[in-house]
Amino acid sequence: MGTPVSAIALPLICPHGHGPGAAGSLFCTLCGTRLVPAPAPQPAPAAGFQPAASPPPPVPAGATSPSAHSLSALSPFGHTAPPPVCKVCGGGGLRLAPADDICTECGWLRPLFPGYELDRTVFLWAQDGQAMNTLHNMSVLNAVARTVSDKVGRPWIEATYNGIRIGPNQLPHVWKLAVLAARLLGVQYMPDVYVSGDSMWNTYTFGSDNSSFIVLGTAILTNFHDDDLLFVLAREMGHCRAGHALWKTVIRFVAGDISGHTGLLSGGMLSAISPTKLIGGALEMPLMAWSRQSDVTADRAGLLAIGDVTLARRVLLTWSIRSATLLKQVNIEEWIKQEDASADNLTHISEMTTSSNMYTARRLRFLGLAAREPGLMQWSEKIQPARKQLSAALMPAPKPAPASSTPRSAPPPAPKDSIRVVCNKCQNAMRIPFAALRGKTSLNVRCPQCQNIMTLRSNPTTPSPAPAGPQK
Repeated sequence: MGTPVSAIALPLICPHGHGPGAAGSLFCTLCGTRLVPAPAPQPAPAAGFQPAASPPPPVPAGATSPSAHSLSALSPFGHTAPPPVCKVCGGGGLRLAPADDICTECGWLRPLFPGYELDRTVFLWAQDGQAMNTLHNMSVLNAVARTVSDKVGRPWIEATYNGIRIGPNQLPHVWKLAVLAARLLGVQYMPDVYVSGDSMWNTYTFGSDNSSFIVLGTAILTNFHDDDLLFVLAREMGHCRAGHALWKTVIRFVAGDISGHTGLLSGGMLSAISPTKLIGGALEMPLMAWSRQSDVTADRAGLLAIGDVTLARRVLLTWSIRSATLLKQVNIEEWIKQEDASADNLTHISEMTTSSNMYTARRLRFLGLAAREPGLMQWSEKIQPARKQLSAALMPAPKPAPASSTPRSAPPPAPKDSIRVVCNKCQNAMRIPFAALRGKTSLNVRCPQCQNIMTLRSNPTTPSPAPAGPQK
């Protein structure tokens, strides 16, 4: 027999919504009101029974009704509050202007076109999904993951990277491309995007399942532009959409695998606590295995968004050698041959034991296979008209030619009563009146600048005489 509800000592709460009182106190420490017992928990209804909606508890005279957020935050029973309604868009973009693609307050993103919904399984790499299932089934790792994500994950990493957050007024062209990439991948709420000089050629996606953010290295922005940069941004949005942000954060804290910084966490949290736990690779190896497969998912997301496998391969090659200039000297066909060599067992073992990123040659091969995958490319073809139209609208308009400060006046019309003659010695120009030539078959003319004498002879096919060579 269970203890009757009436026999349970119910906690005392403030009727004004200030939450439970201090231990042993009968009055609220904030407003001084006498505390009242909390509502007793109701037994679960029988199957099929729909209880009638109960009215809200009465509020004492003079008290203000607490908000749902404050009640849920302080409730002793841990109820989850409904999400607050955005004051700008009204939630779900209800009050956004048709021309606005994103709510500047809550980050809600307008779908690419009406009715557009993209399931992540369209671009999710099968082995990535299997590797994530393995991580989810490891109870110890899941406990660490939730602790890292909820306690210190995002705030710590945001503080670790010395960067700026882009937005409509901060690198607006990059911001618009990032918004487009998110819409192409079906992201509902815009992740924060940072630019960090510490990262240079790296890109990171961190956070949790419900709140993710992206860090771009400055070399990414200086070497990739327009559609190339859109591919890179779509890859990171693919990480967000596929649910990778949580595990990317775990790798940063647990294995210390994705960090260009040195310090307490540079070797990984677990290696600092107990290095023997990583000797057998019980946690690190599954994390690294998943991270490599997540690269393929991200590449597929970028290909889905851009629809051009040649562009995608070029960006990956540039990213690999970290020089757009050097790529012009690279023999692409030799790189393609290297894909076959990457299937060597020794190469695969090296990748598995030393890197959390898949080698570029293998990624290129998987990208080529994805480009021949009917389901993925049919989705890509479906969104390309909208992508091309929106991309063209983001291209910077050509700058008009600067207007001259002093407008040029039209040259004066040539006189009709004279002929222009150029000295064949000093190139000085002079004009000879037609009256001086009338009735003559030749005329000697002296240049006023160099004193050279020229002989002008009439040409029967033209109305004016033609100059002859200088006289000696």
